[in-house]
Amino acid sequence: METASELNASFEAEQKDYPKLVMLGVLHMAQYFPAAFTGVALPFIFRKEGLPLEMFWLLALPGIPRGLKWLMALVVDNYGNNRIGRRKSWIIPCTLVGACAYAVLALIPPSLTAVHIIVGVLVFKSFVMACQDIAVDAYAAESMNDAERPVGTSLINFLGAIAGVMGSGAVALVDMFGWPMTMLAASGLMLFAALPAIIRQEPAPPEASRKREQRGERPNLLKALKRRDSYYIMPFLFMFGFGGAFFGSMIGPFFADKGLTLTEFGILSPIAVIAGSGLAAVSTPWLIGRIGMRNTALISVTVLPFEGLMYFVFARMTDLPALPMLISMVALLAFATSIYTYTATISRFRWASKAQAGTDYALQSSVWNLGVWAAGSTAGIVAATVGWAFFFPIAAIVAGVGGVFYIVLFDRIEKEVLSREQEELRLEQ
Repeated sequence: METASELNASFEAEQKDYPKLVMLGVLHMAQYFPAAFTGVALPFIFRKEGLPLEMFWLLALPGIPRGLKWLMALVVDNYGNNRIGRRKSWIIPCTLVGACAYAVLALIPPSLTAVHIIVGVLVFKSFVMACQDIAVDAYAAESMNDAERPVGTSLINFLGAIAGVMGSGAVALVDMFGWPMTMLAASGLMLFAALPAIIRQEPAPPEASRKREQRGERPNLLKALKRRDSYYIMPFLFMFGFGGAFFGSMIGPFFADKGLTLTEFGILSPIAVIAGSGLAAVSTPWLIGRIGMRNTALISVTVLPFEGLMYFVFARMTDLPALPMLISMVALLAFATSIYTYTATISRFRWASKAQAGTDYALQSSVWNLGVWAAGSTAGIVAATVGWAFFFPIAAIVAGVGGVFYIVLFDRIEKEVLSREQEELRLEQ
């Protein structure tokens, strides 16, 4: 005989719409591939071209529009074509314009003289793709139920990481096929990855959203900011974005300074990310189902100091370990720390209001991206000031602050979110 918990687990498994979850993951691939390529390739290439670390704030400028997603969301969340789909009516045109913007970069090979033009194109692209991002995230937040969220979010993260790997790995293709062909391929793959979402019928809006519309209410930014759960969620998301980007944004420049070639870095980054993110995608839902989200994050956050220590040792070494050993070490610690990233991302979809998912998630994402931008603007200055050996231990501490915040306040945030959801679904008096 099956136990009650086994029957419940079986029931929840039957309720998971796996084709939908795969579609959401592939849709996120359409966002991540070209962005990862430019985000990883350009810092590495421009460092090879001689761009000073103190000037790396230029490459952080395209992140500014993503910090304004909260403002764009008021338009995206309020308007859309119901026949096409409220979310798809934004996803389709934004994808086309974004792909064209990436194709334009094929005409502008990266160099110190072209850095301002390239950044300008990326800033324009970032505005357009921020609107697409709002629609995509709202689509995911609205359509995933509680049973689907751990698996669905892990799948989104993993396929997003695969797209990031493809983008990172494309760095090696620059040496083989040149910048123009690589950028055109990035643009084409972005369109191809968006096709499943364009073809699939969009589901109906969630009940909380329908109730809001019946009351004649529009998505409200101030309402989202004033909620009690936002007092905890927003500070955490800034720390989450800042900590991850402060550490991660300098890995490419660090390995460039340590003498890795484009091809070597193009091999290291994809394999390490695939292995680390793939293991995290499988392990995170399994761990959450057995020990809960808070304890799952706790396990991962305790590994952050060891990651900082590993890069401290690399910085002190005259020569890096052999490439196979280097890949294994980076991948192992990436797997351990990615579990925290996956868990926090699952919470982000959980915390978004179903009554105004686009506005809510965009506001959260804007705060997160503000942290990413702030980290990208300051990490190079800190690294240049203290040196690589001390930078990464500092970065590990910075990332750990956000992890401790999440672990300590997790139960309180969940309680506030549950209370808000019950309020949103109340019957009209």
